[in-house]
Amino acid sequence: MQFLFTDTRILDRAARERYGLSEELMMENAAAALERVVMQTKARRIVILCGSGNNGADGYALARRLSAEPASDGLLLEPVLVEVSVPKSDLCKLQAERAKKCGVNCLSADAVCGEVGKKSFLDAADVIVDCMFGSGFHGDLDEKTARLCALANTAPAMRIACDLPTGLREDGSLAAGAFSADCTVTMGALKLALYSDGAKDCAGQIYCENLGISRTLFESADSDSDGKTKAAAFLLEESDLLLPHRKRQNVNKGSFGHVAVASGEKIGASCIAGEAALHFGAGLVSLVRLGAAFEKTELPQVTPELMTADDFPTKTTAVALGMGLGRNDETVQPYLDWLAQQSAISCVVDADACYAFGLKAFLQAHGERTVLTPHPKEFQILLKNLGLGDHTIDDCVNRRPELIEDFCRAFPRCVLLVKGANPMIGHFDGKNFRLYVNPLGTNALAKAGSGDVLAGLIVALLAQGQSPLDAAIQGSLAHGLASRAFKNDYSLAPLALIDAVTRL
Repeated sequence: MQFLFTDTRILDRAARERYGLSEELMMENAAAALERVVMQTKARRIVILCGSGNNGADGYALARRLSAEPASDGLLLEPVLVEVSVPKSDLCKLQAERAKKCGVNCLSADAVCGEVGKKSFLDAADVIVDCMFGSGFHGDLDEKTARLCALANTAPAMRIACDLPTGLREDGSLAAGAFSADCTVTMGALKLALYSDGAKDCAGQIYCENLGISRTLFESADSDSDGKTKAAAFLLEESDLLLPHRKRQNVNKGSFGHVAVASGEKIGASCIAGEAALHFGAGLVSLVRLGAAFEKTELPQVTPELMTADDFPTKTTAVALGMGLGRNDETVQPYLDWLAQQSAISCVVDADACYAFGLKAFLQAHGERTVLTPHPKEFQILLKNLGLGDHTIDDCVNRRPELIEDFCRAFPRCVLLVKGANPMIGHFDGKNFRLYVNPLGTNALAKAGSGDVLAGLIVALLAQGQSPLDAAIQGSLAHGLASRAFKNDYSLAPLALIDAVTRL
């Protein structure tokens, strides 16, 4: 895992005070980091878009450093500065003056933008470096900046963003017309905004470079009184995956738990979840329909690997609830009532169950054993029904960290996994709130049934004795990593995804 921070400018100030670094020295290190990435492209024609603040100053410093560098063909590089706005910060003014004294070619934004519909100056660039805005951006892009971003985004050049792509706000939301980078070179420490859903399409490959001290020292510069780093979240990595391998030999199917999957209106969803649970280590899986037998016309959909029942099996160890169940409270409530009386049985609440009006009382009684896995629309309904606010779906995407924390503090010890391009997992243990971000999934997961697979993976781990938080983290990691196994991003179907999980 790596640390994620909401605002690294706090760390910048703390590092300067704690380690005796100057802002100018840290800026030179930032420019050097950008220079290394640019040089690796072996490009010659480099255009640097510079704003008026310290992000722009990084760009001016980069241009100065590149002005005397030889390209891969032995000729000198051709950096061109585009002054998007007049330098305003002291360091931006200083770095702009230095770059111009070194003879760097400097153009105005108006000269670069040209006429709409005509070939752009940026089309001739090999690399375009975005140094217009960095950390702390709010609001919307002005017309000129938006025009430059549009020209850059359609140019055939490689696009590199400094710290954050222009138009990516501090909260992770995107302004219209944001710069779309192939890679982002962020400075000092990783920013939470770079792992929002919106950033998935504009940040590209993310590199974290140091500013004259190690990343560990930088991240701990503003540590609390106990020496703990004040991270806003934790970034999950492939190395964090722990598959449920079986260590003992003298075992039987009951040693690995019995999963019960509530099955309702859409039996296919519960079948998918059940298959995922069985293939991720659960010893037994039953589809359960309380008080009603499965119809003969439905049974052909159930593979021989899954059992069916009209009540919870005696030795049920974990339950998955909501996938295709239906949104009728009279259907959902009996499952919640049964679970509320089972203090030792963990559960996953997904999909239709997120709409249940009886969920608030259930979470107050059984929250410590519960993982909820809504997508943004379900999260919106969940928050409203639980009395946590009437938010828009955009809020539930762009303000996910904040709203997840609100939920977790209202229902301590529940685990909440909100799905998206980068799923986020929250947990409040009564003392500390923790947020985990999983960036490992791909767009291949954007297909009906993928969420049912995730619920099945998590409930399988619950059945095998993992804590709700560990089960949510490991199930999400397996889900995301399995999606990477497919050459064609359009081809992934739920059963193929389950098969990919077995091959991790």
